[in-house]
Amino acid sequence: YMKKSLFLLLATLLTSMMAVATSPKREFRSVWLTTASSIDWPKYKAKTETGRKAQQLELTYIFDELVKGNMNAACFQVRGRSDAFYKSSYEPWSQDLTGTRGQDPGYDPLAFAIEEAHKRGLELHVWVNPFRVTTTGSLSTSDKVYQNCKQWILKYNNGSFNGQFFDPGYPEARAYIIKVLMEIVNNYDIDGILMDDYFYPYGGTTTEDAASKALYKPSGMSDADWRRNNVDVFVQDMYNAIQKSKPWVRFGIAPFGIWTTDNSVAQKYGITIPSGITGMDAYKQIACNPVEWVKNGYVDYIAPQIYWSTTDTKHDYDVLSKWWTQKVCKYFSNYLPGEKRVEAFVAHCATDFNATELGNQIKDNRDFNLLGGAGSIFFSTIDYTGIQTKTNTKHTTIKGTHFTQLALPPSMEWKSTTSLVAPSNLKLSGNTITWSHSSASRFTVYIYPK
Repeated sequence: YMKKSLFLLLATLLTSMMAVATSPKREFRSVWLTTASSIDWPKYKAKTETGRKAQQLELTYIFDELVKGNMNAACFQVRGRSDAFYKSSYEPWSQDLTGTRGQDPGYDPLAFAIEEAHKRGLELHVWVNPFRVTTTGSLSTSDKVYQNCKQWILKYNNGSFNGQFFDPGYPEARAYIIKVLMEIVNNYDIDGILMDDYFYPYGGTTTEDAASKALYKPSGMSDADWRRNNVDVFVQDMYNAIQKSKPWVRFGIAPFGIWTTDNSVAQKYGITIPSGITGMDAYKQIACNPVEWVKNGYVDYIAPQIYWSTTDTKHDYDVLSKWWTQKVCKYFSNYLPGEKRVEAFVAHCATDFNATELGNQIKDNRDFNLLGGAGSIFFSTIDYTGIQTKTNTKHTTIKGTHFTQLALPPSMEWKSTTSLVAPSNLKLSGNTITWSHSSASRFTVYIYPK
């Protein structure tokens, strides 16, 4: 009987150890919370008090589901089409809030989201589309953004995209967008700001930016190099603005999962491209050069959108995850000053894959990470959590297999820190611990068995 009990005890301990081993102490676990076209939220319009309450209830339900799945962050889209899910001095309220662009929803969705996310222990990263103006068609000539920025707005119809973009070739346009985004950073208690890869449009740019090119492109520089440099300068300026204002705010960018298919480009950086990978060359087509940003430390993390499976021979998730994590982030972090490093929080496509495949991808992220902070961002929220049909079990399955324990977001030792005094008035009353602190707003509590 004693031997049997001991065996059961050891088995229980081993099981617990395995669960902890498959659920690291620090790991970024988030979702793309898409608001453009109300893909994830809001399904209700805030035209009345009833609509506002329904909208808020819907958002808190999403956060509750993330907490149930042992997630620790949400990437909340607050500027998808030169519009706002927050009080902006420069751009109108999003039409996805009320059905009408510019109509006040009667509350501040971002302020509400931050309060509710933090209340549940979730980080709130704002997700912004920096240069996109419209997804289709054009702004009305009476629109606030058009009136103030029309000289920088380009119209595309290249087969892949039929909408409008701010032209990154204009220094004034880049400065305007930084001003718009820094208003968010300065006015809200966000934990991070994340951009996706809408810099120059998919489908490529040919003559659309002829006016800015004539004004600003240096003689002898190719169009492609000039466009990439425009984006690189914008990223650097945005990073520096955040460091000056709130250096604890993480800055991330989510590039297309394939950087380039041209090995001669990679050789300029002293690296090679991942073997066997084919697909769109983002470096050339959309002027997106994340290797440059990592190399120079212009970002705190990148979230490459590897929206393919671990069995895809042309876009193998295994190969791409390892390449981004080790050959880009780890390699270039070795040369950054001080403790600075750039993490890879990989973006997954929960829309197309089941829990087994997503679990394999999470395992890849952990196995390949050499910096101490693996991470995942799932697109989209409704597909990962199943909140719409309430029959999808992806996030509950993954909680039981890979997110078995809570995890802290990866730390950023290179960021500016402030020495804090110890908490005071520590008291235990029944099952409740209370304490006081003069400045810190969030805490991590460790509980040890007696």
